[in-house]
Amino acid sequence: MAITHRHITTANEAGGSPLLPSTQTDAASAAFYDANKKHLGRKHTAKQLSDKSVAVVAALAFLGLLTPMLLFGNYHRGGNSSSSNLRSALGDGPVPRPKDWKTWGYYNFKENFNCSGYLKDRTKPLPTMEYWETMLEAYNQVVDPTYKFDPDIPPTQGYRLNEDGPPPYYAKLSPGKGRGLFASRDIQKGEIVHDGNKSDIVFPDGLSWKRYMFALPRTLACDNAEWSFTQQFEEDGPMRVVSSLNIAILMNEGNTLKDVNVQPEDGNGEPSEYSAVFYAMRDIKKDEEILMDYADYDTDYNAAGIGHHVEQSKMEAVKTYVRHAAMGWGIVFRQVGSTLGLGS
Repeated sequence: MAITHRHITTANEAGGSPLLPSTQTDAASAAFYDANKKHLGRKHTAKQLSDKSVAVVAALAFLGLLTPMLLFGNYHRGGNSSSSNLRSALGDGPVPRPKDWKTWGYYNFKENFNCSGYLKDRTKPLPTMEYWETMLEAYNQVVDPTYKFDPDIPPTQGYRLNEDGPPPYYAKLSPGKGRGLFASRDIQKGEIVHDGNKSDIVFPDGLSWKRYMFALPRTLACDNAEWSFTQQFEEDGPMRVVSSLNIAILMNEGNTLKDVNVQPEDGNGEPSEYSAVFYAMRDIKKDEEILMDYADYDTDYNAAGIGHHVEQSKMEAVKTYVRHAAMGWGIVFRQVGSTLGLGS
């Protein structure tokens, strides 16, 4: 989940930049053709083809089918590795903004930023001070130039919860879950464990969240996508996108409801989806993981301004595949025609 100082500002419009050229697949096909055309220069009739030539033609036909499929897969799938096609082109720098970036929604970001493999990695190290400073710089640049870290508590420890200092937890890797939060001492039932009012960042609208995503290095943007959630702070109030710039955002979800040991409650001690203050539901032992139920807050990306018609993205993927397939087969037909001496 997420969490960092709930104050809302209006982000200034930032200029866009061209989308990563999708012509890398065109270049690959052209290179394939240039590398092979000198071997196809001789003109033969069908009767002159040897068994070896037939094998070559068959192999080329197979490659013509396989190449566009591979190109399509590399370009559109997240894969299981962070060294995917998109990351190879972009490194860990910000992802260039396409012309239609304002229409992108939550799932479009995760797909086009190629987050799948990175987010599946449960061995990612804990965020460093440099990591949080990079996120803060991007947030200051496109959302709120006045926001600062807690002056007394570094983001690697959270924020000042009360006069005793940071919240009663610390960050470390959680088996099977990745990064998580663990009790730094014994916590009593009914004790405040986390206060999002002192920790959360609340985006003023969907566009400000989108600007922030494009201002971050790719892997940090993927983290923010995974951490961001939506919440109303009062009944019938606007749905907001919420995230964090400190370790509070690393709070994991329990595998079962029995594992959950904290929940948001109102001033009367009742569970509340509008509250950002988490209380211990039972006694929590030192070094036990702090776990919430993500269903405590409704997820409604459309209401928060970061929804999108996902099918449109799928349709674009199909169009790209068809274009690449046609391009690949066109090369094969030209090669086969040259081999057979057709058109001479």
